[in-house]
Amino acid sequence: KTMVHWAAEYGHVKVLKTVEEECGKETLRTLMMEKDNDGKTCAHLASAGGHLEVLRYVVATCGEELLREKDMNGRTFAHMASAEGHLEVLRYVVETCGEEVLREKDK
Repeated sequence: KTMVHWAAEYGHVKVLKTVEEECGKETLRTLMMEKDNDGKTCAHLASAGGHLEVLRYVVATCGEELLREKDMNGRTFAHMASAEGHLEVLRYVVETCGEEVLREKDK
């Protein structure tokens, strides 16, 4: 994982904003788009932790397409949020991506 993955996983939006301030939006975007060894993006990790503020920041930086990425097990950020019971994140799923994301199946 990159340090941006760790910040997303633990809900540290201030760290993400600092990276953007110090390194630029494009560098932050590149780091957010990277996948860890399990194929997870920052959106997966923020969703698993229920960190809606981080997730919104990720979408503002990278766009909605990042939310459609799947990890190596075929899971989206919606799978991660539902596994941990994060209802606010799931509401954000429907609001941002539409109901079709809820129908995505893993492997």
